[in-house]
Amino acid sequence: MHPALNRELDYNAYIVEPYARHVRQFSPIRGAQPGDATPRRYREAREDLTTDYFWVFPNWMLNCYPDNVSVNVILPIEVERTLAVFDFYLPERDLGSQAAKDSVRFSDEVQKEDVAICEAVQKNLHSRSYERGCYSVKQEKGVHAFHRMYTEAMNG
Repeated sequence: MHPALNRELDYNAYIVEPYARHVRQFSPIRGAQPGDATPRRYREAREDLTTDYFWVFPNWMLNCYPDNVSVNVILPIEVERTLAVFDFYLPERDLGSQAAKDSVRFSDEVQKEDVAICEAVQKNLHSRSYERGCYSVKQEKGVHAFHRMYTEAMNG
């Protein structure tokens, strides 16, 4: 579902940690691999090179990469429409550089993948064949945490 991100992250080591009011997701960087057909955004893999994503209830996200940080706020527009507002933070030495442009371009590519995923999910929720089911223990810890937080907030 996420080709750009999958090129860069080690999904076999991807971890989702739900907490009371936020979720942390993190993964080591894969780095370049023998036989890669597509160039890597992050060429090397080291223990200290990770991606960390923090989602804070109800609508705030912090995306931490080795060379930049972005903050997004998701604002409701209508019942089935939202607006994502992004701010990027880069080292001052990188401002206006090719490295900064590459960071924003990579984030934009990942966000376009997210939009496509979200739109497909939303469309399929309206399908006559859709039936609500159980959460995937491995894949939907974050979704389950959001629904738990939402339920708690609505029940006061």
